[in-house]
Amino acid sequence: MTAMLLLLSACCIASELIPFKDTTTSWDKIKTIAAQEKKLIFIDAYTDWCIWCKVMDKETFSDTAVANFMNEKFVPVHYEMETGFGMMMSEKYHVNAFPTFLIFTTDGKLVYRIVGYHKSKEFLEKLNAALDPSKQDNLTGISAALDPGFPQFYKDSFRKGKLRKRPDSATVNSYLASAPDLSDEVAWSVLYRFSSLATDRYKDFVYKNYDRLKKMYGTNDIGSTVSSFLSSDLAAAIKANDESGLEKILSASNKYFGISSDELQFSYRLGFYGGTKRWATFANLVDSAKHSGSGLDENVMNNYSWMIYQQCDDKEIVGRAAKWMSDVVAASPKYMLLDTYAALLYKSGDLKKAKLYAENAIETGKRGKEDVQETEELLKKINESLEKKP
Repeated sequence: MTAMLLLLSACCIASELIPFKDTTTSWDKIKTIAAQEKKLIFIDAYTDWCIWCKVMDKETFSDTAVANFMNEKFVPVHYEMETGFGMMMSEKYHVNAFPTFLIFTTDGKLVYRIVGYHKSKEFLEKLNAALDPSKQDNLTGISAALDPGFPQFYKDSFRKGKLRKRPDSATVNSYLASAPDLSDEVAWSVLYRFSSLATDRYKDFVYKNYDRLKKMYGTNDIGSTVSSFLSSDLAAAIKANDESGLEKILSASNKYFGISSDELQFSYRLGFYGGTKRWATFANLVDSAKHSGSGLDENVMNNYSWMIYQQCDDKEIVGRAAKWMSDVVAASPKYMLLDTYAALLYKSGDLKKAKLYAENAIETGKRGKEDVQETEELLKKINESLEKKP
C-alpha cells in the first residue's frame, strides 16, 4: 500500500507539469496525435516497484525546464511494463531495466533509448540527442509486428511478481537449436533475454556476428548481451579465484566496447576483488578513481559502500567506506545515503555519530515519505550497543 501511495504521489507531481498519457489512450491514437502535432513519442517505461522511477517523477519530470522541453517536442506516455500493453512493449523492445525511456517516430519506429535515472541537466542532453537524426537508431532487425511470434516461455518471463517464470537452460538452448536463423527477431529476443543461460555455441555466434547484430538491434541489445556473457565469465573467475580469468574479461571488454570500456573494466575489477574478498584492493581502486576525478556519482559510491557494509568485516576498510559516504552526504543529504553512512559508522564502532546520522536519516526519510523501517531497526541496534558501553 505504501509503495502504491508513493507512486501515485510521484505521478501526480510529474503530471502537474507533463500531461502523460497512459494505456487508456490506444497506441494507434497516440501515434495519430504525434503525427498531428509533428512530435516524437516519449514512453516512460516504469514498474510499480522501481524506486528510481519514482525519483525521476519527483525530481526530473517535475523540473520546469524538462517539462517545457518535453511538452514542446514529445507526446509523453506512461506505461507500467509488467501488465497488459506495457508488458507487450517490454517483450517487443527488450525492456528489462527501469526506468527506461523509449522514443518513437509517429509511425511507431523505435529510434532512441535512454536507460536509468538521470538528473535534469543530463536528461535534457539525452532528449536533445534523441531529436538529432544523426544520433537516432535505424534498427533493421525489428519488425512492425508487436508480437512477431514470441514463444510462451519468453512471454512468461515478463509477467509481474509471482506470475513471472524463468525458463531453464535446457529450454532456452533447445529453442535456439531449433531456430532456422539466430539473427531473426524472435530467436534474437530469446538469446538476448536469456544470454546468461546460453551455451558457448551461441556466445560464439554473437561474437562472430557482433557488427551485424549491432546494426539490426542496436548498441543496447548487443552491448547488454556481451556484458551478460562477460558477467557469467566473471562469476566463474570469482568462483575459481582466477585472476587470469579477470584479465581475459578485461581484454574482451576492450575489444567489444573500445574506449567506452573504462567504466566497465573498473566495474569488473571491483566485482572480482569484492567477490574474492580482497577488500583492500577493492578500496584502493575506489580511492584511486575518486582521486583521479573519474566522476563516481553518489549512487555509485552508495552501492560500493553498502557492499562493504554488508560483506566486509575489516574495520579499517569499513572506516574508509564511511569516509566516502561522509563526503557524499555532505554534498547530498538524501535518506538512502544518510542510511548507508549511519550503517557504516555503526559497523566501524563510531556509535555516537552513527546514532546522530541514523536519526537524521529517519527524519529525512519521513519528510520524503520513505519507508524508514530498516533505519529504525539500525537505530535500535545502535542504542542497544550504546547502553552496553561502560
